[in-house]
Order: sequence, then structure tokens, then C-alpha cells
Amino acid sequence: MRCLLHVIRRLACFFLILVQAGLLHAQLTNVNLRVMSANLNGNTQNYQPFALRIFQGLKPDVVAIQEFNYSSTNGLGNNTPAAFREMIDAAFGTNFTYTRETGSYNIPNGVISRYPIIASGQWTDSLVSDRGFAWAQIDLPGSNDLYVVSVHLYSSGTATDRNTEATAIKTQIQNNFPAGAWVVVAGDFNTSSRSEAAISTFSTFLSDSPIPADAESGGNPDTNEPRNKPYDYVLPSFSMTNALTNVVFASHSFSNGLVFDSRVYSPLSDLSPVLVGDSGNAQHMAVLKDFTITLASSNSSAAPFITAQPQSQTVPPGSNATFSVSATGAAPLNFQWRFNGADISGASSTSYTRTNAQAADAGGYTVVVTNAAGSVTSSVATLVVGIPPSISMQPASTNVNPGSTATFMVVASGTPPPAYQWRYNGFDITGATESSYTRSNVQAADGGNYSVVVTNVAGSVASAAATLTVNSSQPSSIIAQWNFNSTPPGGNVSTGVTTPSIGSGTASLVGGTTASFATGDMSFDPAGSTDNSGWNVTTYPGSTANNKSAGVQFAVSTVGKQNLTVYWTQRASNTGSKYSRLQYSTNGTTFIDFSTPIVITNAQVFEIKTNNLAGIASVNNNPNFAFRIVTEFESTALTSGGTAAYIAASSSSSYAGTGTERFDIITVMGSATASSGPPAPAVLSSAGLSGNQFRFTVIGSAGSNYVVQATTNLASPIWASLSTNASPFSFTNPISTFPVRFYRAMAR
Repeated sequence: MRCLLHVIRRLACFFLILVQAGLLHAQLTNVNLRVMSANLNGNTQNYQPFALRIFQGLKPDVVAIQEFNYSSTNGLGNNTPAAFREMIDAAFGTNFTYTRETGSYNIPNGVISRYPIIASGQWTDSLVSDRGFAWAQIDLPGSNDLYVVSVHLYSSGTATDRNTEATAIKTQIQNNFPAGAWVVVAGDFNTSSRSEAAISTFSTFLSDSPIPADAESGGNPDTNEPRNKPYDYVLPSFSMTNALTNVVFASHSFSNGLVFDSRVYSPLSDLSPVLVGDSGNAQHMAVLKDFTITLASSNSSAAPFITAQPQSQTVPPGSNATFSVSATGAAPLNFQWRFNGADISGASSTSYTRTNAQAADAGGYTVVVTNAAGSVTSSVATLVVGIPPSISMQPASTNVNPGSTATFMVVASGTPPPAYQWRYNGFDITGATESSYTRSNVQAADGGNYSVVVTNVAGSVASAAATLTVNSSQPSSIIAQWNFNSTPPGGNVSTGVTTPSIGSGTASLVGGTTASFATGDMSFDPAGSTDNSGWNVTTYPGSTANNKSAGVQFAVSTVGKQNLTVYWTQRASNTGSKYSRLQYSTNGTTFIDFSTPIVITNAQVFEIKTNNLAGIASVNNNPNFAFRIVTEFESTALTSGGTAAYIAASSSSSYAGTGTERFDIITVMGSATASSGPPAPAVLSSAGLSGNQFRFTVIGSAGSNYVVQATTNLASPIWASLSTNASPFSFTNPISTFPVRFYRAMAR
């Protein structure tokens, strides 16, 4: 034994002499190791493009991933090895490996690694049935292996339950991993605070210091999507804490690690292809900690090893983009750069520059480093060619009355032209993908913050939040009410009363779909005729030539009123149709269908019907408002003589003849328009040409008057007034002979 030790000492001295003499070159190399916890799924519990973009931008080396499910976009199945390979190749690179819990778990944990996984497994979580605790032993460069445990603690459990899980994990680590090993426990702990017992248990052998946040100093350390609880952690063993280092990107260095929120981090060009809304679609924020691994290697026979990966970047069209790589290994090292997997001719140095970059040059750049001992391929660096969006006009806050319309606008530029996604209180609004967004029939629940995310391939930017304030609604009151309880004169059909018993207005009979009396049988129609054809229509609301329509029409001013509701009671005919419909008009003559036909289900009682017009801004504060209730008759017997159909606006039982539709009470309700504050500034939208006409829409405070003015010189104080109307309204002007003309709208 003494002889063996003597030989070892002699060999050590021999190698030391060689090193000192320069005959054998020993080199110390620093390798950066980035570890991430990632429960980045949305509500689908299946990894989506927004999560893959976060992986691509942050470039972790080792990921503790939760809810590890993926559906192939190329027909490779759901949660199949081929599907996972597709996901990892796209999000990380072809040189990454992974392990995932097996069995019947529906939201399993896993580990993804740049370095070889030489052992892996899973431990049972006694408190939940849909996942366990996944672990992996990773062969890092140098002499130390890394042991990673990916966990997802009991979200619906108590703090005591989560401490039970933490205690079980600690026991498994102590029983299965070498003493003093480099260990990281990472994932979704679901802890409401850092004072929970589970964190105290982990802190007996792992470090929660320093605590990552979303800023270089200060910042928010909470990691759930609303950013109010510390759910996610990367906890290294005490043996690793001396290797902690800054998490560094192009514009920032985070000494405590990073809680990544794409809605907070700026500029996102550091992290292409991440988009500003990506983190908002995830259940949790990613958490990063970096470690420096110092290793000694001899360059006499070592295979290539990449110590600094090429970085993604965004450049304007026509600019140059340079990618660089650093590598160690036995000389000589050979380099071959690739674009989207294909070799680039002549690109064989440690850096490659794409000059005069254009859209066709955008894509993935890698480099293969080779020597006699082997080769290694870098991670993918993505080149984006374009100018990130910028906002020149932010959406403006506004105050509106209930039932009104609120419009938000943004002006932005970028190359290529950007896309838009409006958000309400931080959540995407389905279908709101234009440069403006209109909220109709605004109610109290619609109040809040509205913003827009502007995106193109070069990046994205979020606007400032515009606050929508909905004024307190006034109590509803009766604008007008008709009580049909008098006897029609002379047996002819009548409204009983033409003026309301409450409020002011007029009532009249209508036939067909026009605002005039029909011609028909004198017994039932004061216009006089014998064929009753005046009630006959072939399109609305009847569907055949023999169908009939008739109704009662009302005109009532809504000046000073908004949030209109029409209540009406109707009793159906004993025979024929039982369908009625409400129509409204903003000019007193042209009527618009409010809804589908209303079925009167009981011929023996008056049924109360409600039509809410609060969402139609043009009926508010309108002196020309009118509405009518039209009834459809389907009986073919109505044209054969004998009993004809008619409208009886009376509750008297003497008008219960065959074919009679009867009304009892018609009421129009509304609330007072808010009187405090000036009208909102006008917004001009939907501008364009139609033939030789230039037109646009003026949107302001509903019902308030705005004047449209024009000038040919913005420096001139003279503006010609062209038209005045109540908002909202469309303005049309013939194309003039002026070389240029400017328009504006102002509240009167």
C-alpha cells in the first residue's frame, strides 16, 4: 500500500512539473449553469406556443417542469415520445434530453437538461394522485453531478399538507443522494407565503437566499399569475450556494436571480421571440438562478465544449447581425455555422455576421464545433429582422354614462406592420384585434383598465392602461306610459287613447312595415276598403302572401334620458299567429328590428314583455325616438271574408274576437343622463373613401352634439363648420378640389 501511495505522489509531482514547464497545459474554464422552475402551462395544462417562446428567450440549461404535457402540431400525437421530442427541439434544441414521470399521472413533473441525464426516477406523493416528485441525476461538466427534484406541491391542501410533502422530499433526498451532493429542489410549491412550514423544512438543507424578483433591485418576488403569492422556487443545496452568480441578459443583470414576467421585463428584444403577453397566459412566472461551474480540463484530448452560446437578436432591415460562440477542447477546433439547419458556405470561424439582413434572413442560427475527439452543436440563436412596434398615441381614459359606447384607440408603428390585442384588466378580449376597440352598452361592470399589446415579429409593446369610468346611473323613471282601457269609437279599431296617461307622445296604428295606415275592410280599418290587402306583406314579418302584419306605433322624446327599456303587455289571438316584434327608430320614420319575434304563449292572459334598448346609444337623448310593436298573422282565412284580423289596444273583453291581438299597457322607462362634466373629446374613426365621398365616424359622449370643422392649413386659426349632429354619427363630405383638407370634431 505504501508503495502505491508513493507511486501516486511521484506521478502527481511529475504532472505538476510538466504543468510548470508548460509541457502539459491545464486550463480552468468557467461554465454558466442556468436552472429554471417552470409551471408555464395555461388553463389547458398542455404546453402552448407562449410557453415555448419563454423557454427560447430565457435559454435555461436545466428546467424543473410541471404539468409536463404536450400535443404535437405535426400529427405526432399527444404525450408521445415523438411529440415531446418535437417540443424540446423547438423550445430548447436537439441536444437537450428529458425525463418525465410515468404511470397514470395526468399532470406529471419532469426535468429537461442540456447535459446528459444519467439516472432518473420518481417518488410517490402520498397526498395527491395526479403527480409525484420527479428526480434526475445530471452529468455536469467537471467533477460534480447535479441532482434535480421537480415538485408540484398540493395546491388544494393546507400548509400542513405541503409541509408533509416537504418532509417526505427531504427524507428521500437524504436516503438516495450522496452526502454533500449538489441538489436543487425546484417547481411549484403553491405556498401562500415564505413563512409556510414547508419552506422552513426545505430551509434546513436548501437555500432560499437570495430571493429572486422581477427587477435588478427591489421588484416583486411573487410568482403566481396575479403576482401576489410566492408559488415557485429554485432552491439549491448549501453545497451549491458559493456557485451562485448573476442572471445576465443584454440589458440587465439580476444578482438575486429572476422572476420573469414578460409584462414587466423591458426591452423584450433581449429575449426574442418572447412576446409581452406570454407570461400573462401562463399560470405562473418562470424563476431563474444561475451558477458558475469552475472546471479543469486538459486540452490534450478533450472533446469540444461550448462555454458561451450564440445569442438571439433583433435587428432593423438592412443592418448587420453577428453571432459568436466560445468553446474549449483539444486543438484544433473547427467551426461550421448553419442557418435553419443548413451549412453556410465559408462560415467557419468563432463568429458569423449576416450583412444587410432582410426578412428572408430571419430564422435559427447554430454552430457545430468539431475536433478529433468529437463535436458539439450550439443552442439555436434566433434572428428577427424588423423594427419593434412603438406607440405614438396611447389610449385615453374616458368617462361614460351607463348604456353608452366607449372607444379606445392607439396609434403605433413598426416593421412589419404590427398586430393588436386589447386587454381588459390584464386579460385578452376575444376578437379585439384592431387599432381601436369599442365597448358597447357600457355598464358598471365594464369599468376598469383597458390596454393593448402591439406585436410584430421584431417584438411587442404594451400600451399604458386607459381607465374606463362608468358614471353612476340615475334611478329609472317612466318617460311615457299608455293605458289602453277606453272604448274605441264607432266599433272601428283604435288605440283607445293616442296620448299617454304619463309623459308625452303620440300613438297610432300601422300596417305592413311602413308608418302609414293600412287599407282594408272598413269594419276594422278606418282607411276604408274591402280586400284587407293593406295588412298583407310577403316578407316581414309574414312569410307567405296571405300573411298579415299590423301594429301600434309610438313617438316619444327621450331628451335627457338614457338606458331605455320598453315594457309591454299583449294578449294573443285565439287563432293564427302568436308572434310579435318590437322595432325602434332614431329618426321617427326608418325602423330597425330589435330582436327575433316574441312568442305570445297564452291566448287568455296579458303577458309582460321587456325590450332593453340601453345598449343602443342612438336612442338616448333623442327627440325623434319612436318604436312600434308589430304583430304577424298567419291564418289564410283572414282574406276569405268574414272575420278579419285587427289590432285592439284595449283590455276590454268586448274585443276578444277571432284574429284580435290586444295590448293593455305600454311603458317606456329610462334614467336621466349625467349632467356633470363636459362631453368627452371626439374620436374620429373608420375614415375612408366611398366613390367620390370621404367619410368618417364621430364618437363622443352619447347624445351630445359635436360640430365637424375643416381647414386647408393647420397653421391657420380659421376652421369652417360643416355639420352638427349628436354623437355617434357618420359624416360624409364630397371630395373637394382642395389639394389637402383637414377635419376635426368639437363638442358644442
